[in-house]
Amino acid sequence: MHELIIINNEVGLYAIIVIVSLVLSVLLAYAALRARVITRDALAPSALVGFMILIGGPSAIIPFATFLGSSSFVTRVGKERKEELGTAEDIRGRNWKQVLAVGLVPGTLALLAGTVYLAKDIPLYQLLLTASVVGIAYSNADTWASELGVLNKSKPRLLIKPWVKVDPGVSGGVTLMGEVSSLLGSSIIALIYLGTQYLTSFIYHVNLVNLWFVVIVLLLGYLGEVMDSAFGALLQPKYKCPKCGVMTDRRIHMCGERTIRVMGSYDLENEDVNLLVSVIITMIALITMLLIFNPHLIIMNL
Repeated sequence: MHELIIINNEVGLYAIIVIVSLVLSVLLAYAALRARVITRDALAPSALVGFMILIGGPSAIIPFATFLGSSSFVTRVGKERKEELGTAEDIRGRNWKQVLAVGLVPGTLALLAGTVYLAKDIPLYQLLLTASVVGIAYSNADTWASELGVLNKSKPRLLIKPWVKVDPGVSGGVTLMGEVSSLLGSSIIALIYLGTQYLTSFIYHVNLVNLWFVVIVLLLGYLGEVMDSAFGALLQPKYKCPKCGVMTDRRIHMCGERTIRVMGSYDLENEDVNLLVSVIITMIALITMLLIFNPHLIIMNL
């Protein structure tokens, strides 16, 4: 009888958490729409991603909120310069494809992590949550690289062909400023994750601090950005301006000349690559943690 009461209490608590998370996610998505952080077609996807992240608890919420805040900030850095270069699309707000590309995989993992935590499976909770934060770190690293890298004084070079210069904002193009910014963006999420580990350990009275997981978040977050650049260079179509001799993503170059397609066998968009890399990098995170750590001995006091 006593066990039945405990189960009923846990089910009731979970129901309350779900309802509160659902309401909050809708309100936050609406606020984001009013603030022009997202476009109207991204309202429902934003509410969905927000709901899943909220179910994941503080260790998913705080890193994701950090990503949203920092990415919004770097998007507005050098706004005038970006508008001159034609790379300022995100200033008008993220559309539904962009929201799902950066939030679907981390959100799904956060949802699963929150669910297994209620089942008292702490090792699996840590695995899923860390993989979720790896996805967030990758998105933050990629955003920082894209938004700050375009401000580099010299033109980007194609990652797979470093001798080829491309226009700022071209997928697969990298700069020193962009790569340093990427590593910094991933590092910020890793440090925030470390802080949330201490916070949740205090809240839940369970030792959830693992420095190795923080290192995994930092390294794989940055690796995801590098992988994104490589996939962008290989999979997204590239065009060359016959007048300027510059490679670009555009069918019509900024000079007004029609470009010629020279690379890319697939018509993938940037959001398609983002989602693909998000899946791959989080799977690498899960496999790495399972190979390095015994799933039943993941909680370690380092």
